[in-house]
Amino acid sequence: MAPISKKLCGRPNGSKNKPKSTSRSICQPIESSVKLVTINVVSGKGVMETILDVACCDHVSLTVLNAFGMIKNYTLHPGATHPPPFSFAFKLCTSHGQVFDGLIGGSIIVGDNVSLMVSTFKKPNIYKFISEGKEGNNDDNNV
Repeated sequence: MAPISKKLCGRPNGSKNKPKSTSRSICQPIESSVKLVTINVVSGKGVMETILDVACCDHVSLTVLNAFGMIKNYTLHPGATHPPPFSFAFKLCTSHGQVFDGLIGGSIIVGDNVSLMVSTFKKPNIYKFISEGKEGNNDDNNV
């Protein structure tokens, strides 16, 4: 008759009780990457200069969501030509309902106070989505 093997209880020889690591999640306040800002442009000042000042001083990118006020003078380049890189397009509406749009060819000078609603953001992630069944071309820099 063969000897009966005895099953050992407990942990095997040489093992140690290792403390479990306690990972603490340190909560730090996260600054919102997108902020809504109202910019007031006073009479006689340039709209584009004000927008660029805000972007440069705060080191942010921004999108103009809405603008309201009176324009004294503007220069637009209308037409169906392909816009150059880093160009700005505007649509202006007269008090009689006429709409003018095009690329900014000069400055936009405020006649009466203009209020701009803009969203500012830092370090945006840029994604390129391609519809199914269509192949994208690689002639742009969007990734």
